[in-house]
Amino acid sequence: MGFLRFALFALTVLGSAAAISAENRIALVIGNSEYSSGPLPNPANDAKMIAETLNNLGFEVIARRNADQNTMKRAIQEFGSRLEKAGPSAVGLFYYAGHGVQLNGRNYLIPTTAQIEREGDVEIEAVSADWVIEQMRYARNRLNIVILDACRNNPFTRSMRSVDHGLATMDAPAGILIAYSTAPGAVAADGSGRNSPYTEALSVAMRDLHEPVEQVFKRVRVGVMTATSGKQVPWESSSLTGDFYFAAPKAAAAAPLAPSPAAAPGTSAQAAAEPTKSSGSFTSFVSGLFGSSKTAPEPAPKLADAPKPADAPIRQAVNIPNKAPDVPAGSLSGSSVTALLQSIGIESSEVDAVHSYQPATVRQLIARSPRHVTVGNTPKQIQSALALCRQYSSECQISMFSDEVLRTQVLDPFEVDALPVSVAAFRQFVDATHYKTEAENVGYAYAYVGGSKLTSIAGGTWRNGIKQHEVVDEAAVIAVSYQDAVAYCKYKGQRLPSENEWEYIARGPERHTFPWGENMGPAVGTANAAPRVGDGPAEGIGGRYRGLSGNVWQWVDSKVNGRRVLKGSSWLETNPAFRRSASRRYELPSRADEDSGFRCARSVAEWPDTDLWLGQIK
Repeated sequence: MGFLRFALFALTVLGSAAAISAENRIALVIGNSEYSSGPLPNPANDAKMIAETLNNLGFEVIARRNADQNTMKRAIQEFGSRLEKAGPSAVGLFYYAGHGVQLNGRNYLIPTTAQIEREGDVEIEAVSADWVIEQMRYARNRLNIVILDACRNNPFTRSMRSVDHGLATMDAPAGILIAYSTAPGAVAADGSGRNSPYTEALSVAMRDLHEPVEQVFKRVRVGVMTATSGKQVPWESSSLTGDFYFAAPKAAAAAPLAPSPAAAPGTSAQAAAEPTKSSGSFTSFVSGLFGSSKTAPEPAPKLADAPKPADAPIRQAVNIPNKAPDVPAGSLSGSSVTALLQSIGIESSEVDAVHSYQPATVRQLIARSPRHVTVGNTPKQIQSALALCRQYSSECQISMFSDEVLRTQVLDPFEVDALPVSVAAFRQFVDATHYKTEAENVGYAYAYVGGSKLTSIAGGTWRNGIKQHEVVDEAAVIAVSYQDAVAYCKYKGQRLPSENEWEYIARGPERHTFPWGENMGPAVGTANAAPRVGDGPAEGIGGRYRGLSGNVWQWVDSKVNGRRVLKGSSWLETNPAFRRSASRRYELPSRADEDSGFRCARSVAEWPDTDLWLGQIK
């Protein structure tokens, strides 16, 4: 059986080689693992796997592992030279696995010997990914592919304020596809085995799929999202103008097979001819995803670390009986009910468009059912956010918004406070418990001095507005850390909302750009001090909230790469792009500053907006 598997694979490779013999394929594969600071176990293994896969697919491979800066630069130069000599019909592929950083919107690949201690060292010690793109431009060949599995969490960003986690999106000139192992600005898994989830899925897809390159990367995305439970979502940026196949289309690769070997007793000839399928490995699982020529659906990613009930399993809505067509007057038509339920994300197999239902029964369904919601932004919406940002600042980069990826979640009924926590309410908590905030314990909090420089202010606390602003009882409390917010909410018998919960009540099922709708007006302009908690337009679902945007940044119970997430923006934000409902800010949980506050949430038996939705059924 092992020989038959090898023979079938060899026939596929031979068929592919015959189909692509007219084009030259040149690849540069680099994998860096042996870093003196922040070593990685898998990139060198990943590079080996990809080099072997590409070699079997007819690529002339330049392979470098654990390369220093000079080795990487020389290899890129050699790659460009070979690509240019191969002629305009050539196909170029660059693959990199290892540490990478983005600085001021540009991506840098980190050699193993890099000594990076400050931002100014990055350009000197690292290798710009743009150099690879430029070599491809100079070669003027018909098609190029750049694959960056360089988003592992790394030690080079920890002390640098302008160096962001993950990679930034890069412009893809005509004829180039750029693939990232995870969404721009996010961090990818290095993997618990010998290879990263992305590289293992990529190797299988390139070898086993006889589909255009765009479909190959689409299948890779499905495999990686499945393997990481939606925490890692590969991206591509493409401006290809023609088709390319790693393995030739099935029609080209097909060849007559010899008669199947004799089947063992009790085994059909067809079963005897099929390769034995192993079980339990990631490779076999991903291979199963690629068994059909149909495109597998792309599950939407879930936000990592979202607390209960946001992480609750998907469940059917509460059961309600179907009503007979001859129901009493005052019933609700099934078509209207099902349309509403679909719009707010309630799934129920007990409701259909044919029957009618009593209002009390429908109310119970709306009030108690979990909702399947979508938050975050599509790539088009992210681009719109960048365009809006650039109307007010020339320093805007796509990396500022690329973390706002689309997410789906199932939410159980919950309620969020209508207003941010005020100074007066926080004082009552402190007086009752004698609680001391983080800023009071360490002796300082942070404020923006001179308009842009974040500075620690000795003695700055919530009690004195960090010595920057007048303290008013009706204003939102500031200079509170994540831990302070958790302590307050716990005292009140509540909790912090998750990011998904906060964003859902701000945007609603219509997924508005701002908490008050699509009108940018309230987002323009700044105040001299924090507004009162009740100031501002009616916001969120049903207009039940104030201060979701433009009051204070608000701690939520979600985290990314060890930093906690804040939502809502503050009165200090001058660019409307950062006052959108999807905007995020990351901060250390112990940090307290002049425009960070919070509001609490709690799980409830019924959704607080039930009557709002019930009243919309005609």
